Amino acid sequence: MDTNRLIPLLSEMAVFASVVEAGGFSAAAQKLGVAPSSISRSVTRLENALQEKLLERTTRQMRLTASGQQVYLLCSDMMSAAKLAVSAAQSEKDQVSGMLRIAAPKALSRQVLTPVLLNFIEDFPKISLQLKVADHYIDPIGDEVDVIIHITEQPVQGLVARSLGQCRLLLCASPEYLQRHGTVTAPQELSERNCLCLGENPRDRVWDFYQAEQKVSVNVRGSLTVNHSEIRREAVLRGFGISLFPEFVVRENLASGQLVPVLADWQLGGRYQGTIWAQYAQSKYIPNQIKALVDYLQQRMH
Repeated sequence: MDTNRLIPLLSEMAVFASVVEAGGFSAAAQKLGVAPSSISRSVTRLENALQEKLLERTTRQMRLTASGQQVYLLCSDMMSAAKLAVSAAQSEKDQVSGMLRIAAPKALSRQVLTPVLLNFIEDFPKISLQLKVADHYIDPIGDEVDVIIHITEQPVQGLVARSLGQCRLLLCASPEYLQRHGTVTAPQELSERNCLCLGENPRDRVWDFYQAEQKVSVNVRGSLTVNHSEIRREAVLRGFGISLFPEFVVRENLASGQLVPVLADWQLGGRYQGTIWAQYAQSKYIPNQIKALVDYLQQRMH
């Protein structure tokens, strides 16, 4: 196929790769912001031009043919090369500009990242920033995100990982609650206290404590279960009970004395603690806006 006939097919190849990666026509249409019928026509044009059936389609499912699998791999390579070309151009720019797409957990975004990101936009006015707030894992390639920020001790393999700081879990209560019910002196006592849980899975009702070589696991219960740290914090401030928080959620309340740590000589196990990482795709050419953002976050969060 000569170049004049090939060039018009490049966009169809990109659409075909998107259909495979999204898992269907409707999902690809939503991702690309076009009608599903447009996606279907693009794939049909590509099949006609190649004179090969690429997808077996029914009303309920879709699967690649043997030819389709080979064509998809090459189309995917083509898209990777196109992204690399854009990155190469952007990495040579002296100024920091362009679109930046970031994904981060809800509480971390609200409590820590928002003021830093707003300052970043003020300092770099030619940046357009899109923040996707979600507690589930975001795939930076499949979800088309430039930088993911998350708290984990196991950063995603295959991505560049830059540390932004540390976060630990703290057990807190209001002074009023402890005055009414007494100080907690051992983890086992929590089984008789009103403990406000995250409630995202059954394991959230088991709190693990570590001290030297000792581990204590306590089954807890309480009058409120909610997977939103600010709501739990409000309940604890009002003296409802005791709860676990990432340190950044309660830092100001601890400093003001509104909350006090409970069992501070024990280390807590659980999610939402560890190293705060900024991760992005490995490339020979890293766009300036990504480098500028991560440097900015490191300077202000460490």
